[in-house]
Amino acid sequence: MMNYRKLLKLKTDKILLLSLIILLTSCSKEEKQKSYLAKVNDSYLTREELASLVDTSNLDASEKNALIKDWIYNELLYQKALDEGITEQNNFNNIFQSSYKKLAIALLIQKIYNETEIDFKTSDLLEYYEKNKNYFIRPFETYLINHARFKDELTAIRFRDIVLESNWEKANQFFEKNNSVIFSETGNLKELTEIYPIEVADAVKFLLSDEVSIVIRDKQMTYNVVQLKRKFNAFEVLPFDIIEKEVEKRFVDERKSKQFENFLKELYSKSEIVIKERY
Repeated sequence: MMNYRKLLKLKTDKILLLSLIILLTSCSKEEKQKSYLAKVNDSYLTREELASLVDTSNLDASEKNALIKDWIYNELLYQKALDEGITEQNNFNNIFQSSYKKLAIALLIQKIYNETEIDFKTSDLLEYYEKNKNYFIRPFETYLINHARFKDELTAIRFRDIVLESNWEKANQFFEKNNSVIFSETGNLKELTEIYPIEVADAVKFLLSDEVSIVIRDKQMTYNVVQLKRKFNAFEVLPFDIIEKEVEKRFVDERKSKQFENFLKELYSKSEIVIKERY
């Protein structure tokens, strides 16, 4: 039986499927010429199209520029492919039709996934956690951190002072509407390689539990404050209260996968399916 996870992976053929989406997306040249982020000859990239490809809310200017450059290179190659007649070749049409079908399947699976509701209690999650603790062991050191990033150093210093005088939550409340705050995140569980920027990762390695870093300037000329809440050794079982959301996600995914298998069995039983013994 093909399970939910395997079918959902159809969505991850990003290059091919995103190219398909771009081909199918229609927007008049006149509309795009009014407001666009980049253009290649007669092709335009709008802010809305960029946002549809990736969540840009937490990206800095350099990361957005990298995405735009990727779009430019892809557009250059696509236009060259058109000039070479690639889209008129039979193998292109075969791949296109196959991708079209995969995209439809992926969207159906996503629809079913979103519409499937799983009822559970905290006790269900705890029982699942106790039976599957091996799922929640990480092979590398893991850090539970609070991390805030700022546009200017003075705001970062003031934020840090409030954390030291009170706590992180108070600092968040005080600076809630301050435009200099790029983001402030609490209770992030990350391996060292997942902590960005690298200057913050380097600082975290030397912090003690509950210690707050000095203000850290990174290569993007933004300013960071980080607090280490707890460090976990490699292959240590992570406690339930720290990873409850992760446990919940895995629990729900497995239940939805099971329901999808039942849905597929029902489709199978209602359809006329013939498999010949000899091909």
